[in-house]
Amino acid sequence: MTSSLAFLDISAFRNLSSVQIKPIENGFNFIYGNNGSGKTSLLEAIYYLSLGRSFRSSHLERVIQVSADKLSIFARLFQQENDKITSIGIQRSIHADLKIRIEGKDVYSIAELAHLLPVQLLDSQCHHLIDSGPVFRRKYIDWGVFYYNNDFLSLWKLFQRALKQRNAALRHQSSPKEIDIWTQELIRYAEQLEQLRHDYLQQLIPLLETTIIELLPLTQLKISYYRGWDISKNYQDFLCHAFSRDSELGYTQFGPHKADLKLTIKGIPAKDILSRGQQKMFVCGMILARGMLLKQCANKSPIYLVDDLPSELDKMSRTNLMALLSKQNAQIFVTAIECINENNFLTNNPVKMFHVEQGGVEEV
Repeated sequence: MTSSLAFLDISAFRNLSSVQIKPIENGFNFIYGNNGSGKTSLLEAIYYLSLGRSFRSSHLERVIQVSADKLSIFARLFQQENDKITSIGIQRSIHADLKIRIEGKDVYSIAELAHLLPVQLLDSQCHHLIDSGPVFRRKYIDWGVFYYNNDFLSLWKLFQRALKQRNAALRHQSSPKEIDIWTQELIRYAEQLEQLRHDYLQQLIPLLETTIIELLPLTQLKISYYRGWDISKNYQDFLCHAFSRDSELGYTQFGPHKADLKLTIKGIPAKDILSRGQQKMFVCGMILARGMLLKQCANKSPIYLVDDLPSELDKMSRTNLMALLSKQNAQIFVTAIECINENNFLTNNPVKMFHVEQGGVEEV
């Protein structure tokens, strides 16, 4: 069920002391202001409300305002299918754990918030999806599988537990019997996890290729999935073959924890061909395709957070990206230093403007 932010209240989050806004629920919310004014902090607060963490820092003391001992973010979500308003809130103190409330009731899993409020982030670091290690691409896949299948999160946790225990048994040179117990657990959950990823990617990859090419015309683009071990062998046989080396190393070399998306153009890794600006457009296509599939599979549009839109993109690229975003039938937040007005785009789409200055936000 698609949700959008009808009202947002932010308190003591970075330099945002007390901010209340009513965004447009289906369209573009443009947030502009000077560097350091608090534009990115506003997007970060929305992200924090969805996932209970920041995309800029893992240090809590950097997120809570210097003069405060806790932050709070409250929102009213508008659910389009039934015109229902749902209240959600999150609070984090320097001295206490995260507190989550949905409809006035305490909730103990951030996954419940994430399901209500899916967000997609496009920022200056999104190029890591192409030019950094497989862990970024696994997270990219698993975000989608999380919404695609309700069993994913519990299965992923069981797999991680079995992997941790098998690695510990290998590292400590435990008895063959003990190692085999965890090996069988690992196989069981690995095969189920791999099946969920495979089913999801069967639908995602064709959409990925189409969407990327729409934003960035490329020839001989190929996206393929490496599941973490040789596709010609089942996982049990592969682990048996790799056991001696696993024992020497003290960890499991192969499995879903080594999965990756292979992104190539004319047989060459995309990161070795594309400029930084082209990488950003490539990744924007990947993120938008993931959001499109969420809409198709779960009838749920994510909220798109686009930080510093003009950065590293020429005018044509920005226009193409905004045009594709406008087709998503979603709530979109876009930050920029200056008010954006390109090719009469703003006259053809629902828009609200917000000016940010010294941590204050004003609707224009």
